[in-house]
Amino acid sequence: MKTLIQKKNFVTRELRISEAKLFCKVSKFGNTNEIDMPFENIDGEKVSFKSSNNVLLLVSMGLNLLSIINLFLDFGKWISLLGFVIATILFVIYWLSIGDFWQIKLMDGNSILVVKDVPDAKTVDHFIEEIIKARNVYLRENFATIDENLDYESQLNNFKWLKAIKAITKEEFEAKHNELKKIYSHSDLNIGFNK
Repeated sequence: MKTLIQKKNFVTRELRISEAKLFCKVSKFGNTNEIDMPFENIDGEKVSFKSSNNVLLLVSMGLNLLSIINLFLDFGKWISLLGFVIATILFVIYWLSIGDFWQIKLMDGNSILVVKDVPDAKTVDHFIEEIIKARNVYLRENFATIDENLDYESQLNNFKWLKAIKAITKEEFEAKHNELKKIYSHSDLNIGFNK
């Protein structure tokens, strides 16, 4: 079982690969969310994603501007000082909230976020490769085998799905499709009565 633990800005992420699923646990300020994702639900596409809270930046800039204006209007230097302090605190919170992630897409449109450089970029990239490799092994074992007891169409659809999510290559798909055709003769594929 492979595990990646990431700690950054009061958020702890734990990702663990098992034989049939990916376990994801995210802890933030005492709240913990745990999700088990079967490999069938992992699309496998990896996309770069940056997050930040731009509202904090705008409020910080606005408070700084109001504090500077207040210095010229002379409503009180303590109001300007208080505005600068609050603006600085908001800017620090904004700076800490900036995140650079890999977003691993799921079949339902959601995604898993993995910090790109914690503990380091090479470790994270290798871990994501391990997720995809484990997913592909599992999906091949469970969906890329030919079973004469199952119908032709459902098996062909499984192969098409595996090819679409890149769990098998185009060449492997063609080989499986040809093998299916040999097992199920054309007459077996006809529905209805033969004349």
